[in-house]
This record gives sequence, structure tokens and C-alpha cells, in this order.
Amino acid sequence: MPMVMNMNRFCKIGVFGAFACMAFGLMPPLAKADDQVDKPYDWVIQIQTRRLERQFEYKNSKLNPIEKLEVLWYPTKDENKKTEYQYMYYHDGKPYGLEKLHKLDIDAGDGVAIEVKHKDNNPSEAEKKDAANAIFRLALDSYLHKNPLVAVKVPIDSFNAISDRLIEFGFHDSKDDGDQIDQQNTFKASMTIGLFSVPEGKHISLVR
Repeated sequence: MPMVMNMNRFCKIGVFGAFACMAFGLMPPLAKADDQVDKPYDWVIQIQTRRLERQFEYKNSKLNPIEKLEVLWYPTKDENKKTEYQYMYYHDGKPYGLEKLHKLDIDAGDGVAIEVKHKDNNPSEAEKKDAANAIFRLALDSYLHKNPLVAVKVPIDSFNAISDRLIEFGFHDSKDDGDQIDQQNTFKASMTIGLFSVPEGKHISLVR
């Protein structure tokens, strides 16, 4: 069922809550508050892409090269507490295998962010396609586990390729719905991905 969110009401509650906390001395220390602004989610699901040079390396092979995506998660407050989730295997953006390592032990209701990293500083275009596919799959995972997807962070040099690939999967820029939001004061979507570049500089809100 599509999600419906009253944007103005949400903003008013957030602002009122912040002032109420300040008035009654309930605001956390400044450093912690800043951390929550920067990372308003409980867990990070991290994807690291890398190219496997010698897999399926034989004459007339159509699967070479293979890209491996290592997926893990960790609590926002402690990146050292990493749990391996699964390995995904791709060829030029197409999934070919999945190795499940652990179930997703994140409590329902906890917010998550997806973070993409490349092992090579100069990733192939195939790795960027793979990352977009993995983002879509992990976004579905988070929705099924009732974990709000707060943000998706990708390297700035991969931002355009990943956003373009997600659009190929049926997403579109939420700005295209601007008139509808203004008239009805509501926003409807079956899935929303807020894509942010690292370092900062690019952002797009994709809906489907």
C-alpha cells in the first residue's frame, strides 16, 4: 500500500518537539546532537564493490569479469561492530549469485542508511551498475524488515551513474511531482530513495 505523509504536519511536529526539548532541558549534549543531525539513523548497511579479475577466465567466457559486492552492517555509533550480511556477484550490472552469510538482525523501526564504497579508487562502470542494483535490493530488504531507509550515500564520482541506473529501474525525481505535492499537501510513493554524494555536493530524491 502506498505510503502517505503529510509534509507540513511532519515539519511542524519536528520543530515543536525541538523547542519543547530545549525548554525543558531535554536536549542531548551539543556533540551528540550534531551527530544525530549528520546521521539521523541507527544502522549503516555498507556495500563494497570490487572486480574479480580471474573468475571465469577462460576462452569465450561471457561472464568475465565478475564483480563481487560485500554487504555488511554496523551500528551508527560504532563502526567497529560490523556484521557480514551477504556477498552478491554481478556481471555488468546483472546479478548472477548470492551468498547469504547472516540474517538481517536489525530491530523493526530502526532507521538505516545504505553506504556504497568501491575497493578500487577507479571503479568500472559495471561496478556502478552493480551498486545501483544492490541498492534497490537492499532498499527492498529494509522495507520488508520495516526499517525506514533514511539515506543512501555513494561516492560523488559514481553519483550520476548510480542515479541514472535507478531511474532505469523505474524511479523518478520527486521534483517531477512538485505540482501534485503543492495542491494536495501529500506525497505518495511505494518507495523513496534519498541519494546523497560523499563528499557532499549532490542530492536527489528518487521515488517509485
